[in-house]
Amino acid sequence: MNLKKFFAELQRRNVYRVAAAYGVVSWLLVQIATQVFPFFDIPSWTIRMIIVVLLLGFPVALIIAWIYELTPEGLQRTDDVAPAKAPASSKGRKIDFVIIGVLLAVIAILAWRHFHPGPTAPNPDRPRKSIAILPFIDLSQTKDQDYFSDGITEQIINSLSHIRGLLVVARTTAFSFKNKEMDVREIGRQLQVDHMLEGSVNRGPDKVRVVARLIDVVNGFNLWSETYYSSEKDLLSLQSDVAAKVASALRLELKLAETTQMAKSLTQDPEAYDLYLRGRYLLNKRTNESTQKGRLLFEQAVAKDPRFALGHAGIADSYILLGKAGAISPDEASNAAWSEVSTTLGIDENLAEGYISRATILADFDWNWPAAEADFRKALTLNPNSAIGHHWYARNLAQLGRWDEALRENSAAEKLDPLSPVILQSRAKILFAARRYQEAIASCQNALGLEGNFSQAFQILAQAYAHNKHFSESIEAAKKYVELSNQSSYTKLELAYAYALAGNKTESDRIVTEVISKKEPFSPYDMATIRGVWGDKDAALEWLGKAIDQRSVDVIWIRVDPRLDSIRSDPRFAQVLGRLAPRRKP
Repeated sequence: MNLKKFFAELQRRNVYRVAAAYGVVSWLLVQIATQVFPFFDIPSWTIRMIIVVLLLGFPVALIIAWIYELTPEGLQRTDDVAPAKAPASSKGRKIDFVIIGVLLAVIAILAWRHFHPGPTAPNPDRPRKSIAILPFIDLSQTKDQDYFSDGITEQIINSLSHIRGLLVVARTTAFSFKNKEMDVREIGRQLQVDHMLEGSVNRGPDKVRVVARLIDVVNGFNLWSETYYSSEKDLLSLQSDVAAKVASALRLELKLAETTQMAKSLTQDPEAYDLYLRGRYLLNKRTNESTQKGRLLFEQAVAKDPRFALGHAGIADSYILLGKAGAISPDEASNAAWSEVSTTLGIDENLAEGYISRATILADFDWNWPAAEADFRKALTLNPNSAIGHHWYARNLAQLGRWDEALRENSAAEKLDPLSPVILQSRAKILFAARRYQEAIASCQNALGLEGNFSQAFQILAQAYAHNKHFSESIEAAKKYVELSNQSSYTKLELAYAYALAGNKTESDRIVTEVISKKEPFSPYDMATIRGVWGDKDAALEWLGKAIDQRSVDVIWIRVDPRLDSIRSDPRFAQVLGRLAPRRKP
């Protein structure tokens, strides 16, 4: 074969021009599809189908260009066209110039997009990149490594959360998709994120195999994937390595502080790390029993490595949760938690979790709201993606009556953790305290839409219904709250309050008498709210004084709680507020 004549024939039959034109048109079609289809919720598989069809069509277009010629008389076989009827060379050159012009325009657009990237969304507050990390799947033969795969996932979330400009979906929302057979791209679209990270863990006696994949939600393509074969000791740095490589794949420029934080070793002891993961797994169940068991595991972890900052933070969080739930006294909870959180920050002064824990102690147990605010701000500076940080800071602001700021912080938490019923319930609490009862009811209903038996949502729902004068609905919600909380004395007082506000003092009094006659603990603060509705201000203020003496965690809402409006105008109420002295400083 004479290659010179072959290439000349390719040129004569316009094969080159058809190839160039086909490439330009294909590129334009793909760009239009990838940019436009997502706005109309067209499945991403259609984009892949277009790409495949265009690839398959390329050789067909070249074959057609070889066989046929476009003439003034129409499409004819090239072999049947006389040279005189073939398109003039001047016309061909015009076609060449058009193709070259289009190609230069494409190159210019790509260069502009590379060096002058525009915003990815019309919302200026949204980070340029966003990601959700799905719970890694446990592929171990024994299927008993759930705590381990969950722990790896949670630590990767924590590592990525420190990167500014990257929105990282929080744990509660990400874990709501655990064990659900759904396309990761569909999950990504539901969460409104650009990227998804998924993976699996296979843990054997001596080795651990971890697979991680970063997926572009729009087109379903893998941006990065890697398989790790690690020993137990190597595994300690795995999550930071994954986080760094994800950041690289997303072309995020990391600051020195972010790189340092991600590379920081949690502990050098594999057994301590394993105990910590087991403890965190139990703590996330949020029952008193699981929290107690988790605390014991955290204590074993720090016994093996006293410099394990997250282990000490885990102990502090356990005491805080037990104190809030009434499982231990507020004094016991705050003193034990304070000791552990002080150790945590002494080991690592840049650990956001430590500042969140200390801020919670300062606000809820020590009533030092200014110091708590400073710690919340510090934590969110270190980790702007901390949903729990935004969430608790919102409650701190609401307790001071700073409604707009509180709702803004709670919205930040919702953006990071949109499927968290706890955060929606907190919004309802803030709205209730702001006397926006109808909105509070709607937020409670949204929370119950995510978790139908979420007891705390029924608690706020009962209060909001009552103050919105929907008394029958309030009583039903309060009954549901009592039912879901194992008929505890704490919850029965909520039902007594609902009856009292509805005007049924007989039933309210019956419940109060029953609670007082039992030897179970109950909230003196709630007793004050009931006495206030009864019109017994002396008893209400007396019970409120007892709540302060016991340092009841309910007292944090005393300044803004609508349930105390019946006694708020009494001069003695101001004297009660004067007793809210901070107990200690950071």
